[in-house]
Amino acid sequence: MTQITTFKQLLTRRAVIFGVANLTAISVLLGRLSYLQFMRADEYKTLAEGNRVKLQLMAPMRGVLFDRNAVPLANNQKNFRLFLDTETRKNPREALQSLAAVLDISSERITQILSQTKTTRYIPPVLIKEHLTWDELSQFEFFRLNYPEIFVDIGQVRSYPFAERASHLIGYVGSVTESEEREIGGETLSRLPDFKIGKSGAEKMLELTLRGKAGVRQTEVNVHGIAVRDLDRKDGTPGKDVRLTIDSRLQEYTSARLDNESAAAVVMNIHNGDVLALASMPGYDPNSFSKGITTKYWGELQANARNPLLNKAIAGQYPPGSVFKLAMGLAALEAKVVSPEYRISCNGHFMFGNHQFTCWKPGGHGSVNLNDAIAQSCDVYFYTMADRLGIDRMAAMARKMALGKVTGLGLPGEKSGIVPDDDWKMAHYGQGWQGGDTINVGIGQGYILATPLQLATMTARIANGGFAVTPRLIITEQEPEFSSLDIHEDHLAAVQAGMNAVVNGLQGTARGSRIADERFAMAGKTGTSQVRKLIQHGLDQNTLPWEQRHHAWFVAYAPVSMPKYAAAVIVEHGGGGAAAAAPVVRDILLKIQSLDVGEPGPPLPEMPKLNNNEEAD
Repeated sequence: MTQITTFKQLLTRRAVIFGVANLTAISVLLGRLSYLQFMRADEYKTLAEGNRVKLQLMAPMRGVLFDRNAVPLANNQKNFRLFLDTETRKNPREALQSLAAVLDISSERITQILSQTKTTRYIPPVLIKEHLTWDELSQFEFFRLNYPEIFVDIGQVRSYPFAERASHLIGYVGSVTESEEREIGGETLSRLPDFKIGKSGAEKMLELTLRGKAGVRQTEVNVHGIAVRDLDRKDGTPGKDVRLTIDSRLQEYTSARLDNESAAAVVMNIHNGDVLALASMPGYDPNSFSKGITTKYWGELQANARNPLLNKAIAGQYPPGSVFKLAMGLAALEAKVVSPEYRISCNGHFMFGNHQFTCWKPGGHGSVNLNDAIAQSCDVYFYTMADRLGIDRMAAMARKMALGKVTGLGLPGEKSGIVPDDDWKMAHYGQGWQGGDTINVGIGQGYILATPLQLATMTARIANGGFAVTPRLIITEQEPEFSSLDIHEDHLAAVQAGMNAVVNGLQGTARGSRIADERFAMAGKTGTSQVRKLIQHGLDQNTLPWEQRHHAWFVAYAPVSMPKYAAAVIVEHGGGGAAAAAPVVRDILLKIQSLDVGEPGPPLPEMPKLNNNEEAD
């Protein structure tokens, strides 16, 4: 009996021990389950969602560039693309090779994609092909179940409606390079196929404004990795739209008027600095850059002797030739080395020491005052002015008239030109300034260089009564104000009268390009920029190889009665300014003034043939 009692006690003790152990284990298990279910529910829910939900960054919608009348200059269009998701199948070679038989995908492209899947530092998907046509989309959808690791997505591509007509002005966008990636400080976003940044023109100038911020999309996928539906979508912040000062009607006309010449033109409002047209020809198609330029097209652009990749309007630097005589006239009057009525006898040459500087007109112009000298572009008159002024006073006026420094327009790549003096020559050549250098600069030759944008600005400052207007490309709510250049109004009036005589006077070098309608009459100045030293006067420029002909300049403002617009045009190797550049400016100024009053303006004529047998400006 005692043994039975002892056995029962032992059994009861063991049962209690095992019961307590089981109860403890169950309590721990229940506690752990409660902890996982309640305390860490969100964390494990997220992990579970990751098995069927994919997160994908979405490139922000880029802001639209509009002209002053709300016409799009750069906008966005849909871009159908194929992507490879390497998480669905780790070895995509077979799928890509099979897909190549359905769509036009080269073996080189397949190699690039496979290489990218091994070296990429960001989460897939990897772009296979973009800009798919409807036929290509249909073919892929028909075979879609065979390619669970490949899917279609709709992105955006930058579109440029005016193409070559505004290529240098608007620029283009492209994929981010490694150096640019470091600058923008966002590796993941920068490697998205949709994410492009401005590479040139206004696209680059306004990059931070146009870019925007990325969004995120949650997509549910099935067991094959194929997207079933969007679970959530948080759109990014689109870039801001920007309204430019450009008038697209004038921009298109100006570019077309330059035709296929190697040329540039700038038109601006002389009072607020609005740039209404900025053209450089020949242009290029920025849509090709946006979609991915071909090797063939890139080679054609680089091989073109007329340099379609250079924005000549802001980065082309040329001797201003006789256009610089406008600044010379103001410098001489302001320094009181001459009065408007003072006359000089031009016999066709000017002696400086034992060196003879010739006038473009071999027989000379006879007795000329400032008005005559500007109207007929007499070199001897301005040789004399240069000798009396000296380079320092000439350079000071040139800088006051916007030469020798960038204008502040903001477009990337703008050049400053050169306003030379003794310090400049010593720094660049290790030589002191010579008197002959001064004489050459006096007619816009020698070391002095300027851009079309600078000369348009100079012309605007003369036409607006001597205010320091600077060009601008973005419309703002508040109109800019400009300080006075402190140039005597009588001196400005004298130079303006000379410019009027250039076009409307009986002996003006550009009389053949005058505007007959007095409402739109213009005043201007011709210029010829020598590419090589003159060997023979009266030489027909058409007999020379294109690259040896002089550059042709013309600057002008209109209307004469109440100036509003200024323009500058250069035709590279065009010969004489009167024949090649003046007719272009005439038509451009006539066009913008006609638009103001609701008239169609001049049609696009054929580019005039240079047929001047004299080297007149």
